[in-house]
Amino acid sequence: MALAAGLAASLLLLGFQSANAQAPGTTSVTIRNPDPAKWAGSSNIFGRSTGEFVCRPLACSDAAKVTATISSSPTRSPDPQALAKLASQIPESVERANQAAAAKGRKLDRLSSGTTTLRGYPAIVQELRVIGEKGPAYLSKATMFVKSAVVSISSFSPSHELARRNRDLFIKAMEVTDTPLPRS
Repeated sequence: MALAAGLAASLLLLGFQSANAQAPGTTSVTIRNPDPAKWAGSSNIFGRSTGEFVCRPLACSDAAKVTATISSSPTRSPDPQALAKLASQIPESVERANQAAAAKGRKLDRLSSGTTTLRGYPAIVQELRVIGEKGPAYLSKATMFVKSAVVSISSFSPSHELARRNRDLFIKAMEVTDTPLPRS
């Protein structure tokens, strides 16, 4: 039990990392906890490809949570037009999700979506407002194509600005090690 607690504590302090080995053509991404005194974090100990960080009481101006996932990318260099096409499907996807949310008394509003570059990597970003019985909450999400990895960082908060700022904070704390494919 003490070993498991020690392992969990080290994962919380260090963040989490993709399970990919550093073979040629692989990318290792580590999402670091940017401020362990401010953020309580947990990660999937077995796969180490997901994590959730919650702002500690009184450490943020409003409630805040950031989730991150790391998975394999279908390509090391996504085509910009393909990403734009994928991003253009977000409004329709939000509308379908809105129909399902309406049954639960919620409403989703897409505030923005599109493609961009974050830390030099192609990305799809989107921002949503979720209106429910407790008032509005905001989602600020970035899906980055980091060589052979796809990194999604989603930030939630009742404050739109705080959701965006926390997403960017975790993106900045991300560490990437890439082992390129050998040239033929």
